[in-house]
Amino acid sequence: LRFIFSSSEKWDYETFTGKLTSDATLDTGGLVAISVAHALALTVAVALAADRSGGHVNPAVTFGLVVGRHISILTGVFYVVAQLLGSIVACFFFSVVTAGQ
Repeated sequence: LRFIFSSSEKWDYETFTGKLTSDATLDTGGLVAISVAHALALTVAVALAADRSGGHVNPAVTFGLVVGRHISILTGVFYVVAQLLGSIVACFFFSVVTAGQ
């Protein structure tokens, strides 16, 4: 998050939290809502990817499966490359969608 919100200005806590929360206060209920939304999004991502990649949508999980010899090294490399390319595309999409803000 630091790299998303810092852009060309010097990063400090006040700038970060001001852009993260805009004009809203971040109370306990807000944190719970954010964590539940994150959990649901991750659940949907794993459910969508389960039949194609075994449900691991994170390079750390892929690395663990390679180390545990559940998938081959070559398959693991392909998964990590695909995951990193997907994150690059998502970051590009995010920057296009939020360009005016």
